[in-house]
Amino acid sequence: MSNKGFTFNQPVVPGANSLDRMSFDDFYNMGDLEGNLPSFPPKTIKQIIQLVDQGKSEQISILEWLDAVDNQNQWNELEASEVNDACRAIWYAMCTNVALGDIAFFKVALALDGKPTSIIPDLIQSMDIVQGVSELADLERKKIDWLQAIRSQGYQSMSQYCFDNNRTPKSYVKYLRLPKANSYERNLSAELVKIAPKPLTSVADLWLKECFRSLKTTNDKLAFCDTAIGYFKDYDYGKHVEDILEEKCLPTGDDSFWYSLSEQSKSILKKKFNISSYYELKSISRLLTSEHGKVYLDFEEHEARQIHSRTMFWSNYSARFNRIRALLPAQTLQYLMSQGYSPSGQIEALSDKSHYQCEVLIFELDKIIAVEFLRGDLSETRFFKNTEWNAKRLFESSDLTIEAIREMSQLDVHDHLTSWQYFCEKLLRTKFKLLPNSDIPYFKGLPPAVNSYSETRGLPKPEQSYLDERARKLERWVEHFWETEFKTSKYGEQSGLQQKSNVYLSKAYVAKQLGKDEDHELYIMKAANQGNAEAMYRHGITLVKGTNSERREGEKNIIKSANLGHKLAAEFADKFGISRYSEKLIGFKEQLTYIKDTNKIWIGFHSTRGWVKLDRTLYGNTSSSKSDMMFVDLKNKKPFFVPRNSWSSPKFIFGPSFVDTANDNQLADLEKILANYKVK
Repeated sequence: MSNKGFTFNQPVVPGANSLDRMSFDDFYNMGDLEGNLPSFPPKTIKQIIQLVDQGKSEQISILEWLDAVDNQNQWNELEASEVNDACRAIWYAMCTNVALGDIAFFKVALALDGKPTSIIPDLIQSMDIVQGVSELADLERKKIDWLQAIRSQGYQSMSQYCFDNNRTPKSYVKYLRLPKANSYERNLSAELVKIAPKPLTSVADLWLKECFRSLKTTNDKLAFCDTAIGYFKDYDYGKHVEDILEEKCLPTGDDSFWYSLSEQSKSILKKKFNISSYYELKSISRLLTSEHGKVYLDFEEHEARQIHSRTMFWSNYSARFNRIRALLPAQTLQYLMSQGYSPSGQIEALSDKSHYQCEVLIFELDKIIAVEFLRGDLSETRFFKNTEWNAKRLFESSDLTIEAIREMSQLDVHDHLTSWQYFCEKLLRTKFKLLPNSDIPYFKGLPPAVNSYSETRGLPKPEQSYLDERARKLERWVEHFWETEFKTSKYGEQSGLQQKSNVYLSKAYVAKQLGKDEDHELYIMKAANQGNAEAMYRHGITLVKGTNSERREGEKNIIKSANLGHKLAAEFADKFGISRYSEKLIGFKEQLTYIKDTNKIWIGFHSTRGWVKLDRTLYGNTSSSKSDMMFVDLKNKKPFFVPRNSWSSPKFIFGPSFVDTANDNQLADLEKILANYKVK
């Protein structure tokens, strides 16, 4: 800009002072307001009705029309019949005068959506006047249909209008030149899906995709997906809808809707996309560790963190999950349901017979079954062999208690102390041959410094400061673990020396957790030498893998452990044919011989009756007698007679000659028989 040699910059109006465009301006052409100027004073409603009836509506200015639409005072002066005439005249004008129609329909839509507007209520209530008018233009008729659907909450009809015009609700409202921000749209999300034809056509599939993209809120999108999942038979989702479900609804995605979906929808997705049962447990843990959940269930902060860290750890094994079960205290289950959670058949209330009440998660991982106790002094994880008996007990027993689970013989147990993830992964990989999900370079739930993963090396070893901290905590934890463990019946009774051996057993467990294999073996051996049943079993298992002499020594340890009542040792002995009486065989032979020589009583084994005896002090059983010999069946205590020439092997075998081939059940019966005789 210049003036007589002086140059000035073009002034700039600050952006804050610029005029905002209103949504109404997006479609309204202000040039349409040109026309007749209003009279002075403005025409009254009665005059307007008269001009319309005379076919002279062009003499009415737009401002006079708007005054008739908004001025309640004028309407208050009308008689009932005049109100009807006024409504008829104004609706006619709204449908024939584009400028008036745009403004008036806009106001009607606002009013029907519950928003503040100055339009006369009588006009809204009389909308039916124009439905039967044949001269209506197509756009006006569509507007009327849409507004009628809003008034009657006909969301299905509104969705049908959108589909028939191949537009999203947002696009259709803009096409009708009606307000964009509408509260009723939140009710359309599910109905849009239900309008689509079955089977789904490619056109409808694309239309649904565009509808989903136009939805504004997370709740709207969730309602759309929840409906779509179950609406189409046999997973007939089409390409675009299936892409939406994969991106937004699978638990593997970020910001997934999974945890807000109905249980029915989850069940369908599990079958369609082969989703792991792990995510059922993750849903529970998310609710338990929410801010509201922590307060309601009285979770301590460290307990909530612990549940979260366990959930993240097992997410690395999600593909390995098979069956699951959750046993929850009644209060916990009630809380989950109050939060909208609908428990599946795998989620049950923990038996009220359980003395301990805490959340228990049970899940099958290939050849093992893991049981997580989420709270308590130990809050341990126990690993069980996946046998038919264990599986039925853990997954099907209706009265399963925490005490009953701890009575079961486990393969191993793990803590959740400092750096527990490193040691638990190592246990799973080396002992149980269980690897995480395929092709994971990093472990979820661990900081970047220690989350890199290798199938051969596992996780990075923690720094020494963490190992030292773990050692201190682990010593107290292990002591408490064995204190609790030996209260069960699975280790048999303990003598005073055996109870002292628990100290060595605890030290052995700590050494094992810290990777000190030599110390672990040393403490196990010391505990075994003091008669600890668990240590003898563990030591024996190690020895039976060695040389012949080590194997025999290992079998002796296992048998000693079994004889003390150790259940796993007894099962191992039975499985591999290790006699629990191997060390007693010589003693049995000596006792049988002594009883024969001293008491003149022959004890042997009958091929069909089992253990029998022949009392040689009876005359009929002496060599000088010619009569049949009388034996006694030692099982039922009944006598039976045998001809003298029939008393021979293999039907009758003298006890000392039979014990080497007898099984443990037969030897157990013999042990009871010999207990009735006093043998020096």
